[in-house]
Amino acid sequence: MGAPLAPEVEVEFRCGGSSVTRWLCTPEHLDDLAAGWLVGEGRIGAGDRLEAILVDADGTTVRIEHSGLRSADEVTPIKAEPVRAEAEFVDGFADPTRLRPLWSQMFAGGHLREQTGGVHTGALVVDGQVRTVREDVSRHCVIDKLVGAARHEGLRLEDCQILLTGRVSSAIATKLARAGVPVVATMSVPTTLAASIADRAGITIIGRARGPNPHIYRPGV
Repeated sequence: MGAPLAPEVEVEFRCGGSSVTRWLCTPEHLDDLAAGWLVGEGRIGAGDRLEAILVDADGTTVRIEHSGLRSADEVTPIKAEPVRAEAEFVDGFADPTRLRPLWSQMFAGGHLREQTGGVHTGALVVDGQVRTVREDVSRHCVIDKLVGAARHEGLRLEDCQILLTGRVSSAIATKLARAGVPVVATMSVPTTLAASIADRAGITIIGRARGPNPHIYRPGV
């Protein structure tokens, strides 16, 4: 028998009697995925309340009853007001000596990366410590799961920092902007369009953040 593979399934997200979207994702923390996806896609505001999210027993369907979902035409490209964070909140997080133990905490908090080597990993950092870890075969779903977890744990994303293993694309930068995340550190780098979106949204991206010389992309610089 070969090594364990990263789990990936198709999951349908339904609101009322209608299908909203389908994900190809890792079937863990699907309630977080649903809540975070709604925020990241602009279907609800970051502070909007949600009804209960129900995951079917077979893990292939997620359901919600919510009458206030925005249509695609009502979705704005990015958060209207730029995120504002104190310099120390960003600069302290970007310090390699502070980041190093956070990466260790993040990887220790997951299980699929070590078992399969085939997933992306992300973490919410609160008060200098890793609070929540999420894993998925999709980079986008990792972000959605982290945003949803923050909602379910009662955290303000403006007070959180995020760690990621994967590249920050324009789609991920848009999700971060809609959620109000002020700073993200990635082992990879942002794309040009992601850096532009982050600049307009007031988000700092720390690229190559696991190495000794992180690249810091600050808004307005």
